[in-house]
Amino acid sequence: MSGRHFNAGRDALDFIDRLSALSDPTAIIAALRDQLASYGFHAFLVTGLPEIGDRIDPLVLLNGWPPGWFELYLEKSFSDWDPIAAHCKTTIDPFAWADVYSDDNASARQREVMHRARDFDMIDGFCVPIHGESGFQAVVTMAGDRPDLSRQARSAIHLMSIYAHGKAADCLRPVRREHVLTVREREVLTWFAIGKTTEGVAERLGVSAGTAEAHFENAARKLGVRGRTRTVIEAYRRGEISI
Repeated sequence: MSGRHFNAGRDALDFIDRLSALSDPTAIIAALRDQLASYGFHAFLVTGLPEIGDRIDPLVLLNGWPPGWFELYLEKSFSDWDPIAAHCKTTIDPFAWADVYSDDNASARQREVMHRARDFDMIDGFCVPIHGESGFQAVVTMAGDRPDLSRQARSAIHLMSIYAHGKAADCLRPVRREHVLTVREREVLTWFAIGKTTEGVAERLGVSAGTAEAHFENAARKLGVRGRTRTVIEAYRRGEISI
């Protein structure tokens, strides 16, 4: 399926624009389902992850899992044994299931989780861990039979997942729409958003690279996120910058 996405970056930005106009979680679920389907995913979940022994359902923001699978996942307390969920808490990088899981290295209970998922045509998947300033927050996880896991697809899905999580959290826990960034911080993020390096931003603004980086770090701290991509997406979601 990778041939369908020669301009995955544009695909992601178009999706972000569509999602920005939505305010109802049901509409967001429908939009995300349609978008992920074009990459071969038919199941997805946007959720926090519980501690061992706790239920996952109070932490779910967007539920696009097959009903039978979600019910089974709760009934069997699969969140306690899910190897994919466990890995999400150990990395900030998106990953495919096959990148981190194999039956040969799994426990019997971990294999049960993965094998039962296959009963619902969740053969392979992709996860985007979401981290904030204080660490792990949530995950956007998706699965399908033969999904597109090309480099371009992964990059686009990464961006879309970050924005979808932020939009869902915004709808369910509204935030105040006041500017929290300075003009210079917004300028730095805007240049980063269009692909400039730290040195390129510094040259454009007539400041040192260290000063440009300091503005970025201040912006990330104010927005409560980490990483350049996440900071830019969060600033866009809050209306601090335009892309």
